[in-house]
Amino acid sequence: MKVMELNDLKSEWKNAGEAFKTEADLLKMTRVANHPSLKKMKRKLIAETIFLVAILFVYYDWFDGDEKPLYANALLVSSLLLYLANDVIGYVSIAKPISGSNLKTSLDNYLARIKRLSVFSLACAFLYGSFLIAFFASAIHFTKEKRWLLAGIIILLFQVLFWSYRVWTKWIKNLHRQVKDFELEENS
Repeated sequence: MKVMELNDLKSEWKNAGEAFKTEADLLKMTRVANHPSLKKMKRKLIAETIFLVAILFVYYDWFDGDEKPLYANALLVSSLLLYLANDVIGYVSIAKPISGSNLKTSLDNYLARIKRLSVFSLACAFLYGSFLIAFFASAIHFTKEKRWLLAGIIILLFQVLFWSYRVWTKWIKNLHRQVKDFELEENS
């Protein structure tokens, strides 16, 4: 989930005078929606939406939703919808980076939005994983082996959350560095 970095922007700015561009080309280039990373995110969002909506339509029959308690069905459906909402909120947040009267304010607002999005995203992923485990475990009679399997699945969930946290942290640190670089260049 990379967004055009400040260094890329600087490099493009330095090379801007080398070739003639029409006004239409310039408008197309400056639209955030044309950024390749955003296009990948959009494709991922569409694919995940199709997959998760398909799961919602078939889970009751395929995963024996009728044999599971009502709370397990409600948890599964709510977690899938929450996960989809998180994806949409994330896409919209990243697709609209300008939210201030100047570039400095926009960068600060963007960084704050990304920090909130990271917390919300990690919470949604945790709830989704937990509720998915609760759904499948709700009608199981646990033996010692099944408890160990459940423990392994829970450990796997926390491992995935840890790696996701590291990705978010790296991205936020990179954005922090870019904001600091911008402040240093602005002051000099």
